[in-house]
Amino acid sequence: MKAAALALALLPLTLAVGDSSITQHGFRQISIPAGRGPRWITVADVNHDGNPDLLVADAEGETVTILLGDGTGQFRQAPGSPVPAGHLPNDIAVADMNCDGKPDLVIANHQAPYLTILLGDGKGGFHPAPASPFDVHSTPHPHGVTVADFNGDGKPDVVTDSWGNNQIELLLGDGSGGIKTPGRYFAVGHRPYERLRSADFNHDGIPDVVTTNLDDGTVTILLGDGKGSFRDAPGSPFQAGAKPWQMFVDDVDADGNADLVILPYQRDISGVSEDAVTVLLGDGKGTFSPMAGSPLPLANCRGANSVTAGDLRGDGKHAIVVACAESRNLVLFERGPDGSFAASSIPAKGGWGAVAMARLTRDRYSEIVTANPDDNTITVYFSE
Repeated sequence: MKAAALALALLPLTLAVGDSSITQHGFRQISIPAGRGPRWITVADVNHDGNPDLLVADAEGETVTILLGDGTGQFRQAPGSPVPAGHLPNDIAVADMNCDGKPDLVIANHQAPYLTILLGDGKGGFHPAPASPFDVHSTPHPHGVTVADFNGDGKPDVVTDSWGNNQIELLLGDGSGGIKTPGRYFAVGHRPYERLRSADFNHDGIPDVVTTNLDDGTVTILLGDGKGSFRDAPGSPFQAGAKPWQMFVDDVDADGNADLVILPYQRDISGVSEDAVTVLLGDGKGTFSPMAGSPLPLANCRGANSVTAGDLRGDGKHAIVVACAESRNLVLFERGPDGSFAASSIPAKGGWGAVAMARLTRDRYSEIVTANPDDNTITVYFSE
């Protein structure tokens, strides 16, 4: 049993108090105030205390809420939080953009062609980088963002989508907190609309990029050369189910290779058979194929809008969690004794907010975190 509790500190001008604890379906749930319209959640240690913190993109408030964790399940708002984050913040990447040893934030601004960069002070505080926000000339605007050193110069670079042109854009970092614009564009599939991510898919030590291509029913894998260029992986693009939209990178089968967990855009699918989670297993060479038993039906999930995966129970078996905005529940796919996934559902506040999973305490379990835009909170789910 886990006895972690959440508590929030009283800060000047900000009273942050968690709701009463509720236990349902094997999870103890506690909600925490965020900014207006929280949509996206990223987990990182931004104040160098060795404990995970929660970064929440508040779309309607155009801010990022910084919640500092203490490793026991308690969180407090950082001084100065929420922090202005530009128009409709939609995605957050964490990297040391000015090479001072302190985590910074790169934020995709939805419905505007900008990326906002916030420089961290190493204590949980953030301020805009010089010249931020950056006009990245994305067509018509970015949705996602990922950061890695793509050209091997030791400075973090940024990749975002230019989905109206069926491209991604690589923007080289200057090592001082800025990015060089415009960037260099690379073709992917048709309408890389919502999520792109970076990982080393072929184990060459060089970061690669994956996009979901909404109108092709595919994902594109671009292998990096370490010099600021990309090429299609052999066999890319790969079939990824109907209308692939949201995506999470995880080692689902624990073989040491990055895999992909993909959600369809339910509004555009044609029937129940297409309403399912697609899991593509990587071979460590940049090639992907469907997992046995994939796709996983999304029964009782209306408005599937975010997916995450990880070792939820601390048993080495990775689970998949889907947030369902309209049916107001979470669908959990967990491995049974035979290795196959079984689905269950737990109530959630719902709304078009993301779901994340991470170890927020020092025990072996991972926690689930949801963004709840309808009541301006996030909820943390602790396994009991």
